[in-house]
Amino acid sequence: MRVVVGIDDTDSHGGGCTTYVGYVLAKEIIRRWGPQAFRDFPRLVRLNPNVPFKTRGNAAVALDLDVPGGDVEEVWRLVLDVVGQHARWEGKTYPGVAMAMGDVPERARILYRMALTQLVSVNAADRAGVRTWGGRGRVGAVAAVGAVFPKSTFELLAYRDGERLPIPPRLVKTMEALTFPFTFHNLDRGRVLIEPRGPDPVYYGIRGLTPHHLIYALRLMEMWGFRPSGWVIYRTNQATDAHLELGVFFEEPHPYSFYHTRGIVTEARRIKARHLMGRLDNGVTFIVYRHLGKLASELERCVGCDVVLYGGLKPRRGGLYLYVERAYILGRYVRAKARCPYCGGALESLGRGKGWACRRCGTMLHTAEARWLYDVSIRTALLPRPGERRHLLKPPEVDPALPNFFAPRDVEWIG
Repeated sequence: MRVVVGIDDTDSHGGGCTTYVGYVLAKEIIRRWGPQAFRDFPRLVRLNPNVPFKTRGNAAVALDLDVPGGDVEEVWRLVLDVVGQHARWEGKTYPGVAMAMGDVPERARILYRMALTQLVSVNAADRAGVRTWGGRGRVGAVAAVGAVFPKSTFELLAYRDGERLPIPPRLVKTMEALTFPFTFHNLDRGRVLIEPRGPDPVYYGIRGLTPHHLIYALRLMEMWGFRPSGWVIYRTNQATDAHLELGVFFEEPHPYSFYHTRGIVTEARRIKARHLMGRLDNGVTFIVYRHLGKLASELERCVGCDVVLYGGLKPRRGGLYLYVERAYILGRYVRAKARCPYCGGALESLGRGKGWACRRCGTMLHTAEARWLYDVSIRTALLPRPGERRHLLKPPEVDPALPNFFAPRDVEWIG
């Protein structure tokens, strides 16, 4: 029988990691039923990063299994046992578990699409037609069960038992030189991106387009002395723009939702701490953090530009502010000099209230109609620096036709 299990919200700011709980559960399932119990790679499902309940990256985990029919209850008990032992029950952490048997209900798939961009209630998760347990983590767990990946990337997560040794940038640069573009998001200038900063058990995480290249990168890291206590390869929706292609968007802005809007930049100025605040002609107020680099500096010089902004909506000072994560400059409206309607010559002002005179034919005019030109030469896409990109954002180095055909039995995927 097909069984899809979802887990979410098992970590805290003090430690823990939901992917590690999924790794422990995967090892136990292999021990009991063998690797043939897995229909696909374990899934790492990134959801709306703007929700206020998240711990760090707002990720849930799902395992798509094929187990003997009589062992379904044993799977459920095993999941609850592993979550109970490894979840961090502290702070705002409130783990959740979900399980679907047979075909995944359509309501769970809709909830996944909602959870990519919106704030979803626990009641909606309970009505999704799957078995649930726990607290607010039930939302992410149900979304993980209902997740569909038309496009996917992979991430190899290596775990540690002891201290996390710092990884020199030169080693990561060498690894990237041997694997790029099949691995990506490894470095941002001299900053190592595969190494987490928090107290979680992750040693390093390498993202890529194929599991084969990730294993090759793992062997390189091991050869240089960075040997993990265990590792797993997840199929993910990271770097695929899943929230844009599958997510649900509302015309009216809602707090903590992902939102996009088009308008003319009417104001852009630096505020406290050098962050950028601006306004569009449709009334949307936006903020760009200064550490997003070129995204902030370019929009600061973009008054009069026709832009499309993407980001998260958050309440601030009694209103909703769009915290920009990416932008597209479509063009700029440029005021052109007024021309004579008869000969097309340049018009010269005769002074305030005295009218205009054509320099070519001498025609006198009381008023001159202003003309605006639409300059498309500045059309461009603005993305944050690699180290500041959100998980779902597709970077330019990732091919839009991502592989989605690898199965666990085709390659080693856990260790």
